[in-house]
Amino acid sequence: MGDKGLRLGLSVLRIAVIVAGVVLSYMITSRSGTDETFVEGQERYGALLDGLFYIIYFVGIACAAAAILFGLGFLVLKLINNPKTVMGTIIGFVGFVIIGLLSFYVLADDTVLNAYEASGIKVSAGESLFAGGGLYFVYLLGSLSIFTIVVAEVRSALK
Repeated sequence: MGDKGLRLGLSVLRIAVIVAGVVLSYMITSRSGTDETFVEGQERYGALLDGLFYIIYFVGIACAAAAILFGLGFLVLKLINNPKTVMGTIIGFVGFVIIGLLSFYVLADDTVLNAYEASGIKVSAGESLFAGGGLYFVYLLGSLSIFTIVVAEVRSALK
């Protein structure tokens, strides 16, 4: 009974989220105009757009939580049953954390460009550090991905 009840509850929740998203999307598009200003759009459907964003936030957080919890659960089960099979995953996770720490705490700096200040954009040193660290993180992960793809292709060609 518990499994059927959980499935039914999740199915009802899924359908309710889909219906709410479709209804809000329809209401927003039916109230929007082709030549409206931001203020006019905010007055016409700003609250509806906020509701749609809350649905998106809820679904995104729920999906992220499910992915993390199920991933960690299966990792722990495999770690208990056969630790050798998850050593590659653990090494990859440690490498991911090291690249992140390197990106944010070694490579990124908190310099705010004069061009931002001259144009009137308010950027704090912390925001600059976070943006720079994120860019370095993406660059390092992308470079490492390309490198591993090339190495794998060369190894397979030599076999």
